[in-house]
Amino acid sequence: MVSKRYFLQVGIFTIGLLAGALAMYGFQPRQASNTPQAASHNLQPNTVDIGFSQSMIIHHDQAISMASLVKGKVAPNIDLLAHGILTAQLQEVGQMKGWLTAWGQKVTPQAKAPMAWVENARNVTNVQDLLYITQCKAEKGAMAGMLNVDEFNHMRGLSGIDLERQFLESMIKHHEAAIPMARFVVNNGRSLLVKGLAKAMIREQNAEISMMRKLLSQLNA
Repeated sequence: MVSKRYFLQVGIFTIGLLAGALAMYGFQPRQASNTPQAASHNLQPNTVDIGFSQSMIIHHDQAISMASLVKGKVAPNIDLLAHGILTAQLQEVGQMKGWLTAWGQKVTPQAKAPMAWVENARNVTNVQDLLYITQCKAEKGAMAGMLNVDEFNHMRGLSGIDLERQFLESMIKHHEAAIPMARFVVNNGRSLLVKGLAKAMIREQNAEISMMRKLLSQLNA
């Protein structure tokens, strides 16, 4: 049975692509403000919106790879979870690529500085965000929660409960690293499209973290 979440994600994906195309051709949707300048301001991305979209595509790509790796190899409840992650994040990647193309931006950031959009952000006042900037600088630009090549290959060689446990542990860390990225763009981005998607990511990934922790506790019982 196709879940309600699937239809919701398809709707969000379609709206995102349409909005990106409309933005490309200068269409300005109706805003609460009466001034065209305010409407344009809410559509046009800043460096945080662009950097978040570029970096989250990379982050999502690894989650998609992990979910694809376990599909059909794990228990039905974990397989269903992996399918949900795979479907949602594929759609979100398409959405963000559509926006970046509409904005005339590269789809991926510079390989050596994928988190520069956080480190170089200006006028940040939120304490959590300031701490996140410090954390990103300490990581020397690397994105938190990402498996390295050896770790991913190790997961590839697992099966059964070992694979299930490794997938859940890795995906929890992956989601926990994505949430501060999303929160940062909600607080410091400009585009209502990007901020709306980021808020949805926070809600969904927090819910998935709770689910995965329960599944992991069942495996470890």
